[in-house]
Amino acid sequence: MSESPTDDPSGGSKGLVIALIFAVVAGIIIAPVGLVMLLAEDEEESATGTGTCTAPNGGQALAVVDTGTLPLVPGFLPEQIGVAATIMNVAEEQGLGADAQLIGLITAMQESTLGINTYATGAGDAGPFQQRTLDGWYGSLEDVMNPSYAATVFFTGVTADSPGDYGSVGGGAGNGHIPGLIDITGWETMPPGEAAQAVQRSAYPDEYQGHVPEAQTIMSSLSGVDVNIDASACAEPAASGDMAAAIERGRSILGTPYVFGDGDVNGPGSSGGIDCSGFVMYALAAAGVTDLPRVTQQQFDYLAASPVAVDDIQPGDLIFEAWGRTGEIGNPAAISHVTMYIGDGQVIEASRSAMEVKTSPTRFEVDAFVGIRRPAPANTN
Repeated sequence: MSESPTDDPSGGSKGLVIALIFAVVAGIIIAPVGLVMLLAEDEEESATGTGTCTAPNGGQALAVVDTGTLPLVPGFLPEQIGVAATIMNVAEEQGLGADAQLIGLITAMQESTLGINTYATGAGDAGPFQQRTLDGWYGSLEDVMNPSYAATVFFTGVTADSPGDYGSVGGGAGNGHIPGLIDITGWETMPPGEAAQAVQRSAYPDEYQGHVPEAQTIMSSLSGVDVNIDASACAEPAASGDMAAAIERGRSILGTPYVFGDGDVNGPGSSGGIDCSGFVMYALAAAGVTDLPRVTQQQFDYLAASPVAVDDIQPGDLIFEAWGRTGEIGNPAAISHVTMYIGDGQVIEASRSAMEVKTSPTRFEVDAFVGIRRPAPANTN
């Protein structure tokens, strides 16, 4: 439980989850039993980390070659290639690189078959990125059907300008900012599909990554530059068996609201949210780890017999931090936050500062880092 360091709020076009983030936190009630212990673990500091996912073209934006006629790309209609060119151009105009262009393309490919299926659904989602058109969200139907507008707000987000669903919840008077890609902490180091999901909050989070090969083909055709990134560099974390199940369960609730003191092995609590220690309890239960204590300090102490060196970390290991709330920063007796390592320099955490479950880069270099512990399935203890 408690919180994480540098985590900007993130959300996206599948707005029911985003709205809950604010609504649940606003109405949170914590029972007095154990309240002092819970509050003692509440801390927020600033830190950064790094990841290892390789961006195409060294990260530099790919310019669409202007020959007067867009190239034909096998398997795609000219209309689709036109939308793709717009997405690439908008990313470049926003000062973003080829990694953002790739993420934008795979998102539109999944959401609308790259601009072919742009009709509005019952939830009011429409356009190449299926962005919500309800009052107080991304804009009008005409707005989100415009590929240039849709791509811009996908990359930069948008501030709701009316007191509608998102506006009234996010800002109280229609000024809530709906995050775009650049608002997602660490998006540059995430696998492309994971970054797309961080914006969109789709019910099908694993579908985006599968569009990467075709998106690279389109980028190559439009730019004249061979785009062929190492797929393994942006693959899902290497994990197997029990811990693969734990990571899958953790990823299944990405975007769930952070609610201090809530959640456990059964998942989010009655508020609909979960905190950091409750999150690792829920995720690891899928691996048969069902005996972790509820509080972060107790979890760290309970796993004292299984320390892990940074160089030996494996997916499913827990990383503990002490941010100074209950003692000196970095003090093993003042643990205030726990994250779960998922591979490729990334963790999943229930972040208080971001108010949601999200992925982040590891933070081994910060003073608050205390140590790593390896939980084992309860039936093997």
